[in-house]
Amino acid sequence: MGTQLSRRRLCGALAGTVSVALAGCSGGAGGNDGDGDGDDGDGTTPPFGECPSLRAADATVCAANADAPVVLRPSATTVTAPGTLQFTLSNGGESTLGMNPYDWAVHRETADGWERVAPDATIEPWREIPPGASQAWMLQVGASHASPANETVVCGPLTLGAGTYAFSVVARADGAWTAYVARFRVA
Repeated sequence: MGTQLSRRRLCGALAGTVSVALAGCSGGAGGNDGDGDGDDGDGTTPPFGECPSLRAADATVCAANADAPVVLRPSATTVTAPGTLQFTLSNGGESTLGMNPYDWAVHRETADGWERVAPDATIEPWREIPPGASQAWMLQVGASHASPANETVVCGPLTLGAGTYAFSVVARADGAWTAYVARFRVA
């Protein structure tokens, strides 16, 4: 565990040198459900089949994997600035998850791979998410928005250019770290 924490701190320090503009995950461009609104189907089902390994973890679970007992789901797959996306990690498993809810990350897909763009640093509280519970994050793109009145973690506001991004968090259960990744687009 000490090695993983050191790696995470190193990644956080290196991220401080990267631009504050968000960037993310792979996938095609634009919506493909034929209605012209820029989303992909119902707006909550990610059009991306697989997710990259963006975090130091034993496993990666993609939002597109609807069969996983624990999954990170976006409120939509496309956002236009100014706007917000909510990501919810739902624990449908049998074990309690342990995590730092402020250890979220946004990556942007580039021609050279994935580049972490936010955040530059994180605070380190610990939270447990028992089976049946969830944790939510509100990603603010382009401008500040009203803060939620619950335990939702506000991420941003971030200035993100058009492109493909990934939002990720890591959690520990039964002695193993898992990265949960949800890809999205900024139009």
